[in-house]
Parts: sequence; C-alpha cells; structure tokens
Amino acid sequence: MDANENLRRRKVEELVEIVRKSASKGEAVDVGILAFTTTLNLLSNAIFSVDLADPKSELARRFKKYVHEYLEEAGNPNLSDYFPVLRKLDIQGMRKRMKIHMGSLLKLLDSMIKQRMN
Repeated sequence: MDANENLRRRKVEELVEIVRKSASKGEAVDVGILAFTTTLNLLSNAIFSVDLADPKSELARRFKKYVHEYLEEAGNPNLSDYFPVLRKLDIQGMRKRMKIHMGSLLKLLDSMIKQRMN
C-alpha cells in the first residue's frame, strides 16, 4: 500500500480538481461516475501504468469499446436461457460473438501486460 501512496494522492487530487472546476462553473457532479473513474484509474495505473478511463487515450478508448461490446452482448436475451436444450446449438450466435469480444479484450490486456513488462 505504501508503494502506491503517491499514485493514490495524485488520483485524489485529480478528483478534487474535477469537482472544483465543476463547482466553479455551477455544474452538477455525478459522484458515482467520478468515483468509478478514479477507482478504475487507480487500479489500471497500479497494474498497467495507464489510465483506462482517460478519454484522450487510444488504449482507454479500445478498452472501453471492448468492455461495452461484451457487456451489451451479455445483456441481450438468449433463447438458451429459457430453453437449455438449445444451448449447444448457439442458434443466435451469442456464444460466438461473446468469444470474439472477450478475445479482443484479452488481446488488449495481453499487449498491456507485455508493454508493462518491457
């Protein structure tokens, strides 16, 4: 925990600055989104040295895109949930698309890990 103290301090300072700017403009602050963004950036910085919630980062955009696609597919209704006998057939192609989305996400994470190790 002590090793990441500077990182935590910097991320909290960034959070406070965002709140300060919004307050000076009279804008509402979505605390839930800010807390999630700060937590995601803390974790991703500790693991990959990258802000995964940075809208200016191509890596962050790709990460968000892959996660969004996966979660969107996971939220779609699946006939196999209602008729288990159809599960092996994958008649809607959901399993295939989920594998593609997860594969894209895993490739991205793998490249981030390799970059971090170099």
